[in-house]
Amino acid sequence: MKTNTMILVFCTILFIGNSMFPLVQGLQNDSETFVLPLKQEKRNSLETLVLPSSFSWRDINGTDFTTPIRNQNPYPSCETFALVAAVETMVQYNVGYPFGCDLSEAHLFFYSGGNIDWGSYPENDTRFLKEYGVPDEACWPYPQDKYQYPLNTTSPDWKNRTVKISDWCYLPDDPVAIKTALVTNGPVPSYFLVYQDFLYHEKGIYQHRWGKARGAHYMAIVGYNDDPGYWIVKNSWGTDYQEDGWVKIKYGECGIGKKSFYLTGVYGRFPINYVDDNNTNGPWDGTKEHPFHTIQEAVNHVYNGYTIYVRNGTYDEHVIINKTINLDGENKNTTIIDGGGMDDVVTVSVPGVKISGMTIQNSGTQTYNAGLKTLSLNSNVTIENTIIQNNAIGIYLNYAYEQSWNIVQNNSIQNNTKGIYAHWANSNQITGNRITMNDENGIEMEHCKRSNITGNIISDNGDCGIYLRGASNENRINGKNTIRNNTIGLKLTESNKNVISSNNFINNSIQAFFFNAFFTKWKSNYWDDWSHFRPRMVRGSIGIRELPWVNFDWHPIRKPYNISLVDSYPLPHHFS
Repeated sequence: MKTNTMILVFCTILFIGNSMFPLVQGLQNDSETFVLPLKQEKRNSLETLVLPSSFSWRDINGTDFTTPIRNQNPYPSCETFALVAAVETMVQYNVGYPFGCDLSEAHLFFYSGGNIDWGSYPENDTRFLKEYGVPDEACWPYPQDKYQYPLNTTSPDWKNRTVKISDWCYLPDDPVAIKTALVTNGPVPSYFLVYQDFLYHEKGIYQHRWGKARGAHYMAIVGYNDDPGYWIVKNSWGTDYQEDGWVKIKYGECGIGKKSFYLTGVYGRFPINYVDDNNTNGPWDGTKEHPFHTIQEAVNHVYNGYTIYVRNGTYDEHVIINKTINLDGENKNTTIIDGGGMDDVVTVSVPGVKISGMTIQNSGTQTYNAGLKTLSLNSNVTIENTIIQNNAIGIYLNYAYEQSWNIVQNNSIQNNTKGIYAHWANSNQITGNRITMNDENGIEMEHCKRSNITGNIISDNGDCGIYLRGASNENRINGKNTIRNNTIGLKLTESNKNVISSNNFINNSIQAFFFNAFFTKWKSNYWDDWSHFRPRMVRGSIGIRELPWVNFDWHPIRKPYNISLVDSYPLPHHFS
């Protein structure tokens, strides 16, 4: 996509406005539905536009404004999912960054007259969007069982939580009209006739080649590419179909674009609240104009599924997150939560929380005080693009038993007593972090299983770079971690069946050591103190008497792996 062309398109459309396409009331029967064509003068203006040769809402100057692929199963609710996908993208662009907007397809589907056997009419959905709107996902979470819906009614306050559209209309069956709507407004929900071969299409540009028609379907067109000529489409069948749920469809194929919708003017209660410590005098309602003064106040007032956007400032507080939310800072260097040397700074007690773009610092000094602590079983917490510093424990992943699925990625974890401490927390992903200058261990795991530690720089820690102990079994430390300048690079104590492969061990006082750790697989690591072709010995001990024992890295490499952690910058925010 050429930037100059994009600027020309957006500037040109200012002279055309949202009245380009007339509002048409649709009929429910597809065979009787008609599209009012553009007036000739409008069509002439349209044809003078210079559209870019490619465009996608998945890449607006490097930012993806679409929302994740959803799964409409168990209901025939494709029309609803296509419309909600378009509205979610428009909301995120209106806010200025992809904050995780998630609206309730179940509410829109059932309240607009959807039927669990044959589906709904998109015209009914669009009328409902205009008159009543759609609330956030937590208002009515999408059911997982076909007959669950009678027991899963919407929240009684849903009318106070809705996003609406100003208007809607049909688009002509004209690629230029659809492209212009995409570039100037948002994704376009569109009809598509599904043939049998589409169910088996995996990648590339879809063209119908075999099989019978299976039925009508709706998806959201989010972009296009004129070379070689296809639409970029968001499906609603989950990530197991096509290319992780996305599909490229040749222009005009199987009726794509034949009946498509133009939605305008999203407004209402977006599922995001704001915090600004400069708003000392109020009012405080969480809107962009009247943000809350403290983070805890915002947490207390938001609904599950909301995002809290914290503007730059230093927030001297201890935050307890007891709702499934996203907590986003404006800038990781200048949005600071400071515990003032007391207790835990941020405590997460529910699953599914995401934290990014801020600094968390200065917990208490007691052994288990932490900058960020998780308490929930099956915690599934994501911590990314965050600075964690000057705490007793930087990140404490605590008590998740069977599976925790925490994701710790692209953070700077520094100058703590311990960087990351995980206790009974399994299946964590620790990826792409800088874990440096902690007094004791960079990463310490006790009784943790099946975690992946990949692509981190773990350096200059006072004791161990990585320490697995107390039956921390079946973990994988691989994928080019650089472990350097620690007292002990890697230590295993009474932890079995771990895989240590493809890492750099550089300038540690003791590169690696084990005690009563069995069935460890050492493979293809770089050791800066070993330049031979033969296997590299890893020393340790076993038994009560700590008898000397050895393992071998049978195929050490002679040159270090390249690892480059690019500092994560905040997503673009447009709050001017």
